[in-house]
Amino acid sequence: RGSSRPSKLHGHHISRQSTIKMATTSLRTLTTALCMGGALGLLLPGGVRAARRLLSSSAAPAGYDAGNIFAKIIAGDIPSFKVMETEHCIAILDAFPVCPGHTLLIPKKASVTCADMEGDSLTGTMAELPKLVRAVQKATGAPAARVISNVGPEAGQIVFHTHFHIIPRHTKDASWANSKEMVTKEEALPVMEAIKKALAEGC
Repeated sequence: RGSSRPSKLHGHHISRQSTIKMATTSLRTLTTALCMGGALGLLLPGGVRAARRLLSSSAAPAGYDAGNIFAKIIAGDIPSFKVMETEHCIAILDAFPVCPGHTLLIPKKASVTCADMEGDSLTGTMAELPKLVRAVQKATGAPAARVISNVGPEAGQIVFHTHFHIIPRHTKDASWANSKEMVTKEEALPVMEAIKKALAEGC
């Protein structure tokens, strides 16, 4: 582990970087085939979801913790109060909300902060932000909202997977402190359904 010596494959010496490149290319090819042909998903335990998860982890940036709670929510390993999902992102209610309706927009592709986002993940996620803000405001009756993405621990980032907070605001002097108690199902479900309804109505 940690050795920089070349590997030997079929009588030829190859570098560690070349090995990684070949493995990544093979994985991308396999994943594309699995996603294009649903029946082929039976080739891997967990099917297409497993293939996509492997591809996501192989492309994770340096310093990214694939075991973070948002990655687990995206993978379906941890439940959440989900208000929307697209190819590139999901939106869920914050488990410890500043106020009712506090929602998180989370890109599916691994990235530590919004400064790391690029390509389809960036454009696909940002395309959903305006309508989600409008839906949160409509669902909560809030005249305003604050959109925040903390970049780094010094800015208050706690979970190191990119996410955007949409926090409805009724008064400018309202508290910014997160709740010390996790939101209950009874509290979350009406808000979740109201936001989903607002999205369905074309916010």
